Amino acid sequence: METNMKKIYSLILVVAALTAFTACNKEAFDSKYNDPSKTTTVSPDKMMTGAFMAGRDYTFNAYWRMYTWDNYMGKLAQTIGFGVQSGTMYFINDGYASDRWGNFYKLLTQYRVAVKTWEAEDEANQKVDRIFLALTEVFLYDHLSQIVDIWGPVPFTKAGFLGVTSDIADAYPAYDSDVDLYKMMLTELDKLYTEISAYKADMTDLAKTKLQQQDFINGGDLDKWLVYANALRLRLGVHVSAQGDLAGDGKAAVASAAKRALPTDWASSIKVASDFDGFQYWENFRDGYKDINNVANQKMIDAMQIAGENDPRLPVIYIPNEAGDYFGEFITETSDAQNEHNTYNEYEERYYAHLNGATFTYNNLLVSPVISAAEAYFLLAEAYQQGYASGNAKDAFVKGVVASAEQYYNQNVNSDQSKASNSQYFKKFTAEELPDMAAVEAYANKVWDKYTDKMEAIMTQKWLHFGIMQPSQAWTDIRRTGYPKLDYPTDNGASVIVTNIPQRVKYPNSELTNNRANYDANSSNIKDDYYSVLFWAKKLQ
Repeated sequence: METNMKKIYSLILVVAALTAFTACNKEAFDSKYNDPSKTTTVSPDKMMTGAFMAGRDYTFNAYWRMYTWDNYMGKLAQTIGFGVQSGTMYFINDGYASDRWGNFYKLLTQYRVAVKTWEAEDEANQKVDRIFLALTEVFLYDHLSQIVDIWGPVPFTKAGFLGVTSDIADAYPAYDSDVDLYKMMLTELDKLYTEISAYKADMTDLAKTKLQQQDFINGGDLDKWLVYANALRLRLGVHVSAQGDLAGDGKAAVASAAKRALPTDWASSIKVASDFDGFQYWENFRDGYKDINNVANQKMIDAMQIAGENDPRLPVIYIPNEAGDYFGEFITETSDAQNEHNTYNEYEERYYAHLNGATFTYNNLLVSPVISAAEAYFLLAEAYQQGYASGNAKDAFVKGVVASAEQYYNQNVNSDQSKASNSQYFKKFTAEELPDMAAVEAYANKVWDKYTDKMEAIMTQKWLHFGIMQPSQAWTDIRRTGYPKLDYPTDNGASVIVTNIPQRVKYPNSELTNNRANYDANSSNIKDDYYSVLFWAKKLQ
């Protein structure tokens, strides 16, 4: 047991975080960023990079994440087409949940060691290096919020210290309530925004140099870190404003964040390029999408035809069949019908629409969105519509649709399919240029007018925007708002484990085995099944 717990909560240095890389990627990393495993001292700036690398698979769209976790989340959110074989519609492999769980605690451990390293420095170095802790903390809360949205209560305040103290007692951390964790994140992100703003005005040349060397998320740009911190606080505030114990805290956070820096276009969005600094993540991108998440979902297509005409994004998200029609798989199809439609693999004989290869499956320059301008605008639209902040909901909604179109067209127009064996074939699906954004704006106005329920309009377009790239966020929105309205038939398979749409994921079996006492103590906070409703969510069905 002791060995297993060390695997989950022990210190994972950057060299360990790099084992998932190809040799080419590791060489690129070593040549550009200082690896603490190869130096005599470990400093907060290097530990910041280590934390970013520890959280890599669930920040960038890595192959493993897409093949396992995103495939499951895409099913729950119905942003991907998938087979409806009985017994598998809502089931998740425990190994996938365990990987997501363990990945977060690697990141948390890096942060704990970074704090300890900083605390051991003299005052002068602490002044220079404090910024690296602050940026790591923003990144950490992004990931913490994601696992809280998946599980509810999780170990945090007592977790991640084994690599700091070497005390085996620290391998068995108590759980924190999800209410307390959300409240903490809303408070701390506000403080971090203020702190980063102040630091930016008084930053030393040494700190600037270190930051530019070690920050491969925002390239040392503190303005973008302010956007990241504030947009994340806006997301979390909106998440808890509608219902639950933190509705008041959420509304206050939203009103504050709406007045601060947010991404306004694709250029200012928080994102990571798949080829950043020569790392060549496109290898993982294209294979992940090509192997398992390639077929369109009919609900997504329906959302792009709601106004009686094709959404401008439709042709850069999906490839139609040879007849020019867009058909997708849907959850209420029969398995026999799907099997019949999937008989042919050649494009000319396909029935279902597939992902646009130029945008996704053969795009060597695909970019991972972390928090995009489109998401920020949709968050503001919801906040304005619900009265959490003052503003024009329709205006923010239209800007969200336009920003989403800009993002997807940029992915398509700026793609590089040079490594694809059939790249010439997919070039026919590359747009020649960005569309006329005035036309996209006109389309967005038509969509807004089509819906009587404006929250349904906002959330459906936001779900459409998340799509295959951010299915976890899409599933969170469905649970908290009930939109878009989707079908969730009961799975009556003979060997079925999960019969209806889940509200959460069960804790991984490794946690039950290795941290049983605290797991049992947590039962007073939440029942560990698939159907317990988290404090900010609505019950589906």
